[in-house]
Amino acid sequence: MFITALIYIMGVFAYFANLAILLSVILSICAIVGILKNFISPKLVLFWIFIFYFAFFNCIFRIKNTDELMEIAPQKNITLSGQIVSIPNSNFSDKSKFFFQTDKGKTLVSVTSSDEDFSNLKIGNYYEITGKLRTPFEAVNPSQFDYGKYLKNFGTFTVVYAEKSGINQLNKPLSLKWKFLQSLNNTRIEILNTHKKYLKSPNLEILGGIVFGDDAVAPPDYIRTNFINSGLLHILAASGMNVAFIYGFWFFFLRKLFKVPYKITVSSGMLIIILYAMMTGLGASVIRATIMILFILAGKLINRDTHSIALLSLVAMLMLIYNPAYINDVGFQLSFLVTLGLFVSASILTSKRDTLKDKFIAFTKDTALVPLIAQVWVAPLQMFYFNTFSLYSLFANISIVLFLPLISFGGFVSSIIAIIKPISDISCMIFDFVLTPFLNTLVAISSYFATLPHSLIQTTHPSVYQVILYYIIVLLITLLFKAYSRKTLILMLSLVLILELSTIKIPNKNLEIIAFSLQNADSFLIKTPKNKYFIIDTAKSGYHGGKSQAEIIILKYLKDHGIKNFEGMIITHFDNDHSGGAVDLFKNLEIKNTYVNELHNNSKTSKEIYKTIKPITLAQNNSVIYTEPDFEMRTYHANIRNNDNESSIITLLKYKDFSMLFMGDAGLISYNTLKNQLPKDVSILKLGHHGAKGTIDKNMLQELNPQYVLISNARNDFNHPHAVTLNVLRKSKVLRTDINNSIKVSVGKKGTQIYYFDKELKSYRKL
Repeated sequence: MFITALIYIMGVFAYFANLAILLSVILSICAIVGILKNFISPKLVLFWIFIFYFAFFNCIFRIKNTDELMEIAPQKNITLSGQIVSIPNSNFSDKSKFFFQTDKGKTLVSVTSSDEDFSNLKIGNYYEITGKLRTPFEAVNPSQFDYGKYLKNFGTFTVVYAEKSGINQLNKPLSLKWKFLQSLNNTRIEILNTHKKYLKSPNLEILGGIVFGDDAVAPPDYIRTNFINSGLLHILAASGMNVAFIYGFWFFFLRKLFKVPYKITVSSGMLIIILYAMMTGLGASVIRATIMILFILAGKLINRDTHSIALLSLVAMLMLIYNPAYINDVGFQLSFLVTLGLFVSASILTSKRDTLKDKFIAFTKDTALVPLIAQVWVAPLQMFYFNTFSLYSLFANISIVLFLPLISFGGFVSSIIAIIKPISDISCMIFDFVLTPFLNTLVAISSYFATLPHSLIQTTHPSVYQVILYYIIVLLITLLFKAYSRKTLILMLSLVLILELSTIKIPNKNLEIIAFSLQNADSFLIKTPKNKYFIIDTAKSGYHGGKSQAEIIILKYLKDHGIKNFEGMIITHFDNDHSGGAVDLFKNLEIKNTYVNELHNNSKTSKEIYKTIKPITLAQNNSVIYTEPDFEMRTYHANIRNNDNESSIITLLKYKDFSMLFMGDAGLISYNTLKNQLPKDVSILKLGHHGAKGTIDKNMLQELNPQYVLISNARNDFNHPHAVTLNVLRKSKVLRTDINNSIKVSVGKKGTQIYYFDKELKSYRKL
């Protein structure tokens, strides 16, 4: 069953990774070798080949690649009628998100509201929504999160941005299914509102997260940060652990205390688990645990036992048959891998420790084994997706292992009793009074471990190959506990050595420049031949208090590559599309110096920069700011008054015969003021102001004579790049981030090489 599930997963992976031919060839070779060596029977081989192709073609038939809404997007003002088909998620006080089914397809609706009241938005209801229809952003930079690919997992290809005032409820009757789901969600809201009377923040949010999932009540930012840094974030989301706790306590109370007949206890427990899972929003880990427990309990009712790994494999297959896109869900991956690790490792390690008489070892086995195994199995995925490792996660999880079940079950029982109106207030008051000390302790433990030095270590991004190799090593180490083998030990040590060697990145001596594709915004990362780093401009700040482009895109790339220290940051001027991410970069990196074009700007962004970033240096005209052998960085500043764009810092890079001129938002006025100081015949010209009118003319093009002209832009309402500019450049080699995505320039022994970011391959390809 385990092998069958692996082959099915291989077929699903082949579809999403576009590796159908390669993996089918590998499977065929393994099958032929297995038959020739008499390892497996031909019938079993044919069955597994069928499983592989069934998985692949199930993906083809079940995964949609477009819908009618995608074909008409983008639209500035569109009115759609349909039904809310997910629980509205209001993790931000002024925003709510939900999936909305229309006759033209399913879309994600993002609603903003100044009064922070979204109580009128309920799952199942029909609405008419007016807003902006957009296609979600794709990954056009290395390390960038692909929002379009993420939404595709939910059969969604568009996003509607709307104000709450643009939403009107339609008077349409609900089907029995939607009445039931809406009733469940209304019950959950009423229960949380009752708890709200007796629990203060953050205890309310923590209890809500533990019992009903992370979309129940959004925790304060500082609490979320503490739980992330301490490695306890998983307890704020309903998971398989909650399902196990709830059934365990349910069985104990009914069977042991009230002597309820066995079959009634089991059957009622199955019903309770189903209701609980539906109230949490049906995350992947909850679905996995629910199906597994239902299978186990159904077996108990007919006196049949289950094999843990076989059952886990079967559940994985069933979930992927129903929705192949689950394979891309981080919760799905973490849930199954950690559970597999517990099944494989716990029994072996426990049997080994059972022979030891030391009471301390026995205590450690009971309290530390599960979090230890979970930490080992979750570590590579945590580094792969989040570039972090929680140093004290094991100790934090051991610290809460005794009272977390009490919080989980106490919160659930009080919530069940709260459904009964006459006693809802008194039951919540009593349970919340009892649970408050435990919740306070949980907050204290999280805060303690989160504030220890190096609580959350930033890591580089491991490759898929390294992750797979890591799990092979973990399995081999586990086997060593069961049966020592010299061959296994040698193999394990060899794999560890290979893993260590694969993590070593030999720095090259090239000059490298990355132009991030940031819509109509600028940011350029520079790696010098001596592997020092500079950044020119920092893109836009977040929309409506959201994350900046620097935090979402640039910092993710830097974390993936282990880049933490910068020699300098150049903010060409204080327009938000150039300086909006500067504070976020400064807070997350070690930056020796920051260069600006003025020290007394009055914009909101500049005031925040002046207040936060130290030291700040006023860029001088025709001034060298950094040198290496054969390499130089020089700034120019025309200081044109009352013209922010033309007052941009202009930066020149020179490395041997290569030169690149960054104009910021400066154009002809600055160029004509400084042209006697500026070089002639540059290799690459980064054109000012996204190619707007007035940034270049024939004389400037002829004097600079660039081999390439780079324009940083995207679809916009300003007509950038302007038709006049494009006409001037009609005979030039033009690089555009709206066409070529992120662009990388590498200058070394092989000369100057230009690369563009391939969205399909998720890597750079030579232009």
